[in-house]
Amino acid sequence: VTMGQSYTASVLIPNWFAGDQAAVWIDFNQNGVFDDVTERFLLTTGGGNGTAPLSGTITIPNNAVAGTTGLRIRGNYTGAMTACGTTTYGEVEDYRVVIMPSNLTLNLTCFIQGYWDGTSAMLPVLANQGMLSSATASDSIDVELHDANAPYASLFAVRTVLNQNGTATCLFPPVPNGSYYLAVKHRNAVQTWSASPITISSTNASYDFSTAASQAYGDNQVDVSGNGTIWGFYSGDIVIDENVDLLDLGALEFDISNFAYGYVSSDLNGDGNVDLLDSPIEEGNISNFIFSNHP
Repeated sequence: VTMGQSYTASVLIPNWFAGDQAAVWIDFNQNGVFDDVTERFLLTTGGGNGTAPLSGTITIPNNAVAGTTGLRIRGNYTGAMTACGTTTYGEVEDYRVVIMPSNLTLNLTCFIQGYWDGTSAMLPVLANQGMLSSATASDSIDVELHDANAPYASLFAVRTVLNQNGTATCLFPPVPNGSYYLAVKHRNAVQTWSASPITISSTNASYDFSTAASQAYGDNQVDVSGNGTIWGFYSGDIVIDENVDLLDLGALEFDISNFAYGYVSSDLNGDGNVDLLDSPIEEGNISNFIFSNHP
C-alpha cells in the first residue's frame, strides 16, 4: 500500500448473524501496538446475509512509517471492536503489509539567463529550434535530489519541461521523508543547487529559485530582470564541465563559423540560430569567472 492512498477492505462472514461486525487495524507507526483510535477501520458497509461482505475504506496516512508492518482483521459477534481481547464468537487473522512512500510532486520555479525574453518570461526555445513541444514550453531540464550529507550523492532524478513562465512540475518516484539538496541541470546553463537542503515530508513540495540570488547555493544566480525581482541560472556551460570558460567559447565560435541552427546547446539565446547574438552572454560570463557552486 502507498502513503496517501485509500483502499477498500472487505470481510465475508458466511455464517451471518445479526450483530456480526468486522474491523481492520494497521500498525502505522510500527510500535507493535494496534491503536483502537488512530489505526482501526470499522467495516460497516454491506453484510447482513452471509453472501455480501462487510466493507470499508482504509486510508494510509502520509506520516506512516514506511516498510513492513502488521495488519489485523477481526470479526466478532456484537460487543466492542478492539484489537485484542476475548469473544465468544469470532475470528482474528494477522497479516503483514508493506507501506510504501507515495510519489513526490515537486513544483519548481527557475529561469535561464540566455532564454530571458527581456520582460517577464523565457522564449519558446524548443519551438524556435524546430522541436515539437507544447505551446507553453521553453526547454527541458534535469532535476535531482541529492543526499544532504557528504558526499552528496544523487538519489533521485527526473527530466521535465521548463515552461516559459519558469515553472516545472517534477514527478519523482516515492521519496522517503527527509532533507535533500535540489540540483538543476540544463544543456547550456550552469548546474545550480538549492541554497540548503529542502525538507520532504509529504507527497508535495515546492522550491522557487527565482525570488533571490540567495535561493541558490553560494548565491550563484544572475539578475535576469535587471531590477532584482527575478533571478536565473547563468548560461554558457556548453561543454557541461561546470565552468563557463574558453572551452565553451571555442565550441560556440565553431558553431557560429558553421552556421549551426536547430536543437544545439550553443544557441545560448534560444532563437534557433548560433550566431554573434549568442557571444555577449558567453563572453560576459567568462569574464566574470562563472562556475557551478555546490557542496
